[in-house]
Amino acid sequence: MRMLMTTNTTLLLTALGLAACGGSYPTPTDQYSAAEKEVGRAQESSANVPDAKLHTQLAQEDLAKAKALMGGENDRAASLISRANAEAELAINLARQAQAQAQAQQAADALSKVKGGGQ
Repeated sequence: MRMLMTTNTTLLLTALGLAACGGSYPTPTDQYSAAEKEVGRAQESSANVPDAKLHTQLAQEDLAKAKALMGGENDRAASLISRANAEAELAINLARQAQAQAQAQQAADALSKVKGGGQ
Protein backbone atom coordinates (compact mmCIF):
# COMPACT_ATOMS: atom_id res chain seq x y z
CA MET A 1 0.00 0.00 0.00
CA ARG A 2 2.78 2.40 0.91
CA MET A 3 4.62 1.63 -2.35
CA LEU A 4 1.45 2.40 -4.31
CA MET A 5 1.14 5.81 -2.62
CA THR A 6 4.80 6.56 -3.35
CA THR A 7 4.34 5.58 -7.00
CA ASN A 8 1.19 7.69 -7.31
CA THR A 9 2.92 10.65 -5.70
CA THR A 10 5.88 10.27 -8.06
CA LEU A 11 3.59 10.08 -11.08
CA LEU A 12 1.67 13.14 -9.93
CA LEU A 13 4.84 15.18 -9.40
CA THR A 14 6.21 14.07 -12.77
CA ALA A 15 2.98 15.07 -14.51
CA LEU A 16 3.01 18.47 -12.81
CA GLY A 17 6.65 18.93 -13.76
CA LEU A 18 5.96 18.13 -17.40
CA ALA A 19 3.00 20.49 -17.48
CA ALA A 20 5.21 23.32 -16.27
CA CYS A 21 7.86 22.76 -18.97
CA GLY A 22 8.49 25.29 -21.73
CA GLY A 23 7.01 22.94 -24.31
CA SER A 24 3.56 24.25 -23.47
CA TYR A 25 4.58 27.84 -24.31
CA PRO A 26 3.05 28.83 -27.68
CA THR A 27 5.30 29.52 -30.64
CA PRO A 28 5.70 33.33 -30.80
CA THR A 29 5.17 33.67 -34.56
CA ASP A 30 3.07 36.85 -34.38
CA GLN A 31 5.60 38.54 -32.12
CA TYR A 32 8.39 37.44 -34.46
CA SER A 33 6.63 38.96 -37.48
CA ALA A 34 6.05 42.24 -35.65
CA ALA A 35 9.68 42.38 -34.51
CA GLU A 36 10.86 41.65 -38.06
CA LYS A 37 8.91 44.66 -39.31
CA GLU A 38 10.34 46.83 -36.55
CA VAL A 39 13.88 45.71 -37.41
CA GLY A 40 13.16 46.56 -41.05
CA ARG A 41 12.11 50.05 -40.02
CA ALA A 42 15.29 50.35 -37.96
CA GLN A 43 17.41 49.33 -40.95
CA GLU A 44 15.79 52.02 -43.08
CA SER A 45 16.30 54.78 -40.54
CA SER A 46 19.70 53.94 -39.07
CA ALA A 47 21.94 53.97 -42.15
CA ASN A 48 24.00 57.05 -41.21
CA VAL A 49 23.91 56.82 -37.41
CA PRO A 50 26.58 54.52 -35.94
CA ASP A 51 24.83 53.90 -32.59
CA ALA A 52 21.55 53.17 -34.36
CA LYS A 53 23.32 50.78 -36.74
CA LEU A 54 24.79 48.92 -33.78
CA HIS A 55 21.40 48.46 -32.12
CA THR A 56 19.88 47.39 -35.42
CA GLN A 57 22.57 44.73 -35.75
CA LEU A 58 21.93 43.55 -32.20
CA ALA A 59 18.22 43.31 -32.99
CA GLN A 60 18.97 41.24 -36.10
CA GLU A 61 21.17 38.89 -34.10
CA ASP A 62 18.50 38.45 -31.42
CA LEU A 63 15.91 37.66 -34.10
CA ALA A 64 18.19 35.07 -35.68
CA LYS A 65 18.72 33.40 -32.30
CA ALA A 66 14.98 33.50 -31.59
CA LYS A 67 14.18 31.90 -34.93
CA ALA A 68 16.56 29.05 -34.15
CA LEU A 69 14.85 28.48 -30.78
CA MET A 70 11.25 28.64 -32.01
CA GLY A 71 9.42 25.34 -31.82
CA GLY A 72 11.69 24.05 -29.07
CA GLU A 73 12.37 26.74 -26.50
CA ASN A 74 9.52 29.13 -27.20
CA ASP A 75 9.82 30.96 -23.90
CA ARG A 76 13.45 31.87 -24.61
CA ALA A 77 12.57 32.71 -28.20
CA ALA A 78 9.84 35.09 -27.01
CA SER A 79 12.31 36.76 -24.66
CA LEU A 80 14.82 37.27 -27.48
CA ILE A 81 12.08 38.61 -29.73
CA SER A 82 11.12 41.16 -27.08
CA ARG A 83 14.74 42.18 -26.76
CA ALA A 84 15.10 42.46 -30.55
CA ASN A 85 12.02 44.66 -30.68
CA ALA A 86 13.42 46.92 -27.95
CA GLU A 87 16.79 47.17 -29.74
CA ALA A 88 15.03 48.07 -32.99
CA GLU A 89 12.93 50.74 -31.26
CA LEU A 90 16.07 52.17 -29.69
CA ALA A 91 17.78 52.27 -33.10
CA ILE A 92 14.81 54.11 -34.61
CA ASN A 93 14.78 56.64 -31.78
CA LEU A 94 18.54 57.20 -31.98
CA ALA A 95 18.19 57.87 -35.72
CA ARG A 96 15.32 60.30 -35.06
CA GLN A 97 17.39 62.05 -32.41
CA ALA A 98 20.32 62.44 -34.81
CA GLN A 99 18.00 63.82 -37.48
CA ALA A 100 16.45 66.27 -35.03
CA GLN A 101 19.88 67.42 -33.88
CA ALA A 102 20.97 67.97 -37.49
CA GLN A 103 17.83 70.00 -38.20
CA ALA A 104 18.36 72.05 -35.04
CA GLN A 105 21.93 72.76 -36.07
CA GLN A 106 20.78 73.85 -39.54
CA ALA A 107 18.22 76.17 -37.98
CA ALA A 108 20.83 77.63 -35.63
CA ASP A 109 23.22 78.18 -38.56
CA ALA A 110 20.48 79.87 -40.59
CA LEU A 111 19.63 82.10 -37.64
CA SER A 112 23.27 83.05 -37.20
CA LYS A 113 23.46 84.03 -40.87
CA VAL A 114 20.33 86.16 -40.58
CA LYS A 115 21.63 87.87 -37.44
CA GLY A 116 25.10 88.33 -38.92
CA GLY A 117 23.77 89.67 -42.21
CA GLY A 118 21.52 92.24 -40.54
CA GLN A 119 24.31 93.97 -38.59
